[in-house]
Amino acid sequence: MDYKLKKNGAMSEGKATLEGKAVSKVLMICTGGTIGMLHKGNDPTKPLYPADWNGIQEHFSSLKGLPFRVQAAEMPLIDSSDMSPDYWIGIARNIRDEYDNYDGFVILHGTDTMTYTATALSFLLENLTKPVLITGSQLPLAQPRSDAAQNLVTALTIAASYNVPTVPEVCILFNNVLLRGNRSRKVSSSGFAGFDSLNYRPLAEIGEHIKIDANLLRDVKTDVFFINETLNKNVMILDIFPGIKAEILRHVFEFKGLRGVVLRTYGAGNAPTDKELLEEIRVAVQEKKIVVVNITQCLQGMVEMGLYTASAELSRIGVISGVDMTPEAALVKMMFLLGQYADNIKIVKEQMQKNLRGEQSVNVFNFIYDKNSTEKGFCRLSTEQVAAGFVKEKIVKANIRFIDLKCRPNSEKSCNPSAAVFMNYPSADVNTAWNIPQCLGTIELNDSDENVLECTQNVGRVIDPGRPVQLTVVSRNGDISWENMVFSIYTDV
Repeated sequence: MDYKLKKNGAMSEGKATLEGKAVSKVLMICTGGTIGMLHKGNDPTKPLYPADWNGIQEHFSSLKGLPFRVQAAEMPLIDSSDMSPDYWIGIARNIRDEYDNYDGFVILHGTDTMTYTATALSFLLENLTKPVLITGSQLPLAQPRSDAAQNLVTALTIAASYNVPTVPEVCILFNNVLLRGNRSRKVSSSGFAGFDSLNYRPLAEIGEHIKIDANLLRDVKTDVFFINETLNKNVMILDIFPGIKAEILRHVFEFKGLRGVVLRTYGAGNAPTDKELLEEIRVAVQEKKIVVVNITQCLQGMVEMGLYTASAELSRIGVISGVDMTPEAALVKMMFLLGQYADNIKIVKEQMQKNLRGEQSVNVFNFIYDKNSTEKGFCRLSTEQVAAGFVKEKIVKANIRFIDLKCRPNSEKSCNPSAAVFMNYPSADVNTAWNIPQCLGTIELNDSDENVLECTQNVGRVIDPGRPVQLTVVSRNGDISWENMVFSIYTDV
């Protein structure tokens, strides 16, 4: 399909200047959808058709005389359920080609896949400094109670930065709220409040005035604007549900060319601990090199892998956290990263856990240590390099989880030791004080405990982004062993 832009009617006149300033120019791109539909000849008995800007202005007097200029254009009109990655790239190319000619962009879009498109454009448009707003409506413009006109006028106003701060992001404007596109979800199929952003506050609330919260906007980059044009479509979303069989996962992972799976799990990232099920995921991740990202089925909240045993096993076999990304964001981000780094799965997994476009609230850095044990009371683990982008001043929490932690008593007495974990302190042993900054914390061996060590204060003091991480585990009253240890550090974005 040819996705080239077709200018539709003359640019609205506006005014040459407004209060001594040149007025803004906005490009309005129609892709289809309910918004922008009018009856031919304004006859309600006639079929609906996509109207040009002149027709829309004629039908709605409120759109006449806007204090900025608007150029209408259209791409091949589709039902939004037919939206595709190729079409996303087509939109991005058209914005690139017109980027220097306009001050902002408004995309008219159907509601069904609006969040996918908004998320995709947030990754495809690199170093964006201008507003790109996507809007639509639940009722066509031609309907008396339509929400289309208000959504459209507000979107055009924000895109023109008219009496409001410039919003250099891809956003969804719907029903008097401005939402970060890659944080948004469609929450109603018919209500005028059709979209929400449950893990991130609206960028603006609109009433008599448009109140944009500038503190929530992403920083503007000074680098040259360009677009990314490669997306890998060999990905999918899979829901975990009670009774899911290992055979289902096996057949999914056997799909030829599959590169990534977004796994939607329960609560804070929990999945069944069925050994056959976990084995299928392990084979997919470790042998087939499929990227598996864990996100929650809940509408709000985030995945905290390792917080419970039911998610610790996923960490152990190499599943990575999607934190609080929406399903749409996790899927499209995976398409984007696999398209950019197809031959380097390590980079894909590292970048999936980092905030790139405001799509998640924290960055995650994982270190996984395989089966090991203390000898004479201590064990020094191999060094691991911190991934690029780590900033220790932004640490918000860290978890160390021991999986299948066991004790070997050094006498006939029962073993109930305390253990401590030291970072970047290779001289630590059983004689080392446990109150020094390098000690991240202590953990008691308890069969009923989840064996999770939460450490925040010390880890921020001793970690050095330029130095590999080395952990030393020290135990007293007996040696301990573990199948795996997962060390996860969360940093603010």
